[in-house]
Amino acid sequence: MLELTDIRMPHMGSVEFALLTEWLVKPGEAVAEGDPLCEVSTDKVDTEVESPAAGILIDYVAAVDQEVPVGEVIARFAPIGSDPARVSQAIDNGRGTTAESATATSPTAPAVLPSATPSPVSDGAADAVAAGRVPEPPTDSLVLAASWFPHVNYPPPGARRTAIETAGLDNAGATTSRSLLTGEQSEPLIPTGYADVDYIADEHTRLRKAIAKNLTESWNTAPQLTAQVDVDFTAVSVTRAKINRQRLASGRGKLSFLPFVAVALCRAVALHPVINATFTETHLIRWQTVNLGIAVDTPDGLVVPVIRNAQNLTLEGLSDAITGVSDAVTAGTSKPEDLAGGTITISNSGSIGGVVSTPILTKPQVASLGLPAIVRTPVARKSADGTTDLLAFRPIARIGLTFDHRAFDGAQALRALLEVQAHLENWPTQD
Repeated sequence: MLELTDIRMPHMGSVEFALLTEWLVKPGEAVAEGDPLCEVSTDKVDTEVESPAAGILIDYVAAVDQEVPVGEVIARFAPIGSDPARVSQAIDNGRGTTAESATATSPTAPAVLPSATPSPVSDGAADAVAAGRVPEPPTDSLVLAASWFPHVNYPPPGARRTAIETAGLDNAGATTSRSLLTGEQSEPLIPTGYADVDYIADEHTRLRKAIAKNLTESWNTAPQLTAQVDVDFTAVSVTRAKINRQRLASGRGKLSFLPFVAVALCRAVALHPVINATFTETHLIRWQTVNLGIAVDTPDGLVVPVIRNAQNLTLEGLSDAITGVSDAVTAGTSKPEDLAGGTITISNSGSIGGVVSTPILTKPQVASLGLPAIVRTPVARKSADGTTDLLAFRPIARIGLTFDHRAFDGAQALRALLEVQAHLENWPTQD
């Protein structure tokens, strides 16, 4: 008898569940440690799961389109070098699971597992799926129904499957989504009084649902205010132009204004650590490192990757780190852990042209800095001798710090914000 090893859904930062969207390995294939095993979708990012061990895949335990808690069994491996005849027999006989091996290797396995000898109902369902038909589950027996679902949802040996979704138009012209496996259709809830108004309804993506859920929880939990100050970016503009001339001469890309603001924020945190914290019912937890979240606009929605230990990075190091995490999110190569553990966030609405920025807090942080567009603005400045007011045009941005009023008060928020302002407006004397 083959000794099977349980392969579990790995922990991925703060993620609790992952939707398994595709198996990348077929039963009978050998897998090395670190090889891509399957693809999953979480409320943060879509990513590949790497195999935590080497082995020969025997059994899909988790099905495509199944939401799996982290730590739960998703597959079973036989050891590398196992007898091919035994491997083949294990795959054929109920995908290698027996009561003895399941008990020995998976004490936390679900109570209902695929049986070692497929039932006639299960075989019929599998044949129907293979033939392209959608079978109906039995309704006269919970036991038979339980055995039917795993066989329908398991990919057939040798197949690579993705989530089966199709879009169509209903009679009213609304876009709806239907699952070919379940036949379920999501219908939009039309507000009262709009029954005669033509519409197109786009079903929310998992990311949009997660964004809505997280922002609603943040707004309903933390009383949020935004303190704002006008920052003159003249000094930063001069320094940035000088650095960018050197970078372009050496074939490197230009710095944006964002890393300058990130450096200033990290320095403000050192003097006002209360803004780099998490509020709980009994304590204010002040984090001893700046894990800087950078809000990135993607075609699918807003994603916030995290730059760890940002306080230790130089200006150009932060610029490279911001570019790296932004490119990874845009390319879809970020992992869930890359989006976890942030302690304070910068939201750069100025990259799109926004002139006011009042971001909503990212749970469980107590502060988020909003960077709007830098606009040439007429401002009053004293003459060199201090006797006359002069009108000058300066690059100004109204930076905002949204904060959790439970954690600290507006005066503390403004002190931290004024520290950011001072760093930016006096940049040449600091670097």
